[in-house]
Amino acid sequence: MLAVFVLVVGTFGVGPRVLSSYDSSHRETLTCRVDSVEAYSGRSSSRTGIGGEYALVRVRTSSCGILDMREGVTAENAERIAAELTPGRTYDFSVGAGSLRLERLLQVVKQEPPLYDFSPAA
Repeated sequence: MLAVFVLVVGTFGVGPRVLSSYDSSHRETLTCRVDSVEAYSGRSSSRTGIGGEYALVRVRTSSCGILDMREGVTAENAERIAAELTPGRTYDFSVGAGSLRLERLLQVVKQEPPLYDFSPAA
């Protein structure tokens, strides 16, 4: 029973915070061709009324998969950030190294590697 408790707390409690902290200080650069870009913003809620606002820019690539940019993205600037990326062009993306290594595991819980920054590839 204790092992199950530790596994659940590690997976859903402490684990995401540790991974997020690791990702923000350990990044890798991926060079990828953009297939499509979408800006999302809205409000989530559960049956109990718990929820909050969210905003992200989702970048789909054929070679690097799906990348989500959340840091610094708000409902007010999501469309502007998405417009900075042109489908068909190649960019250098700065992504979280830990999440990139755990990408297959994170896909099970529908979590994409975090995208922190991008610039046109040279």
